[in-house]
Amino acid sequence: MMSEQRLYAIVLRLAAIRPGAIPDNHGDQARAALMKIIQHADSPLAQRLHDANTSKPYTISLLKGGRVRRHGGDMAQHFGEGDQADWRFTLLIEPAFEALLRRYLLDRHLPHVRIGAVEFAISDAFASGVHPQSGHTSVADLTERWNIPAEELTRDLTLDFLSPTAFSLGQDPETRQYRFRSTPDPRTIFSVLRKRWAQIGGVEPGDLFDEWVNRCVESEPLRLENEQSRVEGRRIPAFMGRVRFRTHGPDATWLPLLHLLADLSFWTGVGYQTTRGMGQVQRLKE
Repeated sequence: MMSEQRLYAIVLRLAAIRPGAIPDNHGDQARAALMKIIQHADSPLAQRLHDANTSKPYTISLLKGGRVRRHGGDMAQHFGEGDQADWRFTLLIEPAFEALLRRYLLDRHLPHVRIGAVEFAISDAFASGVHPQSGHTSVADLTERWNIPAEELTRDLTLDFLSPTAFSLGQDPETRQYRFRSTPDPRTIFSVLRKRWAQIGGVEPGDLFDEWVNRCVESEPLRLENEQSRVEGRRIPAFMGRVRFRTHGPDATWLPLLHLLADLSFWTGVGYQTTRGMGQVQRLKE
């Protein structure tokens, strides 16, 4: 059943084997490393994930660690021998997790992983929630958790956008320029999330929810920064920081779903290029 689908957030703790540097925007290198991890245990699955022309069932965060400084004209993360970093990714399909589990998490001799020009030893792996950025849940668990009457729920929730976040608006038909939305617009954010929820088997009301968000939900930036990310040679305008979303008016029809989708963002990310480190999100406790 689709509702039994599980979602996993995995954190690998890495230690550099020798000194080196990786680009500050190393989303492509991180994605290649994840595909290689899965390929070791299930090569056909890795190929399907790579070739799929739909929303990818995984997200990738950039490495947290090292020292950021300029390298050859661009910013880079520098690692000395033994320097540690945490690398997080999420998997939204069971076979991908099983492949990773067989090859890495259950291997008593943890192997190496290369990201860009730096080879790392995997010193630890977290998938159970011991690390605050790790854990697992299911569509059924999220549904049950937020099966609560709207009047019992707070009307405020806060999301922390941990990496540059943007939303693709496609190409302008006349100029052929790519267009992006780089503001925390409530309708845009929660429409993206409810469509992702539907893709993994969750029940959602379609455009009716988007219309409700547009009428009833406002965003209040608490700490917002303008950022840029580079993807395939293009500079993408984006934002990072904390945003509070507040529901107004007497109509709280879809408030439980709003809370559910805020939780979902931890697993799916939101917006453009979540498989290259963009759009990583965490809900904050009120």
